[in-house]
Amino acid sequence: MKKRNLIFFTYVLFVLTACSTTIPVRNYMDQTIPQYGNSEVSSTLVERSIIKGAISLGWQTKIIKSGLIEATLNIRTHQLVVLISHDEKNYSIEYKDSINLKYNGKKIHRQYVNWVNNLINAINAENIRA
Repeated sequence: MKKRNLIFFTYVLFVLTACSTTIPVRNYMDQTIPQYGNSEVSSTLVERSIIKGAISLGWQTKIIKSGLIEATLNIRTHQLVVLISHDEKNYSIEYKDSINLKYNGKKIHRQYVNWVNNLINAINAENIRA
């Protein structure tokens, strides 16, 4: 009987963790700017690529200062705000704020990762085109 209960509770625990809708918040630090050929990449060019990549996915961008962009994504009742810092070689994306994404200081809705990964891919694609 005890073994049966242990197996049952282990199964329930597994099912509950598999159904989780939140994940740990992750910041994406020091993403390398893709560079092709011998062309020089400037901070201004990187900034333009970040803005174009973000806008292509429906993000709204605002330049806070040189090397720092705030990007906001609004999807239905959800809002995600990230800060994107950059220079000529790297950029970083850090969580800033959100609405209706179950953020509790450590965890956030699992869709956060998909939205930020899509943003990274769009930024990298724009950097390659630049």
